[in-house]
Amino acid sequence: MLRRDTSSYALVCQQTGGPCKYTGRGMKESHAQINISEKEWQAMLADFRRVMNNYSVPAKEQAELAAIVVSTKKDIVVRK
Repeated sequence: MLRRDTSSYALVCQQTGGPCKYTGRGMKESHAQINISEKEWQAMLADFRRVMNNYSVPAKEQAELAAIVVSTKKDIVVRK
């Protein structure tokens, strides 16, 4: 499992219009050595959606958050 830290929260906060300022590395740089596959990416998205459902995140907000996450795919997935 990948380590999550406060910079992840700052990124989400900033991307959703909150007052936070993300000062961490870019997505490409942060994930370059992890070698994430398409299959792993899809599994992460399924987990992400499951967690949002478990916490009763409304559909509109789920779609907005998923769009933010999906927009990073090109910088994260490096193998088929």
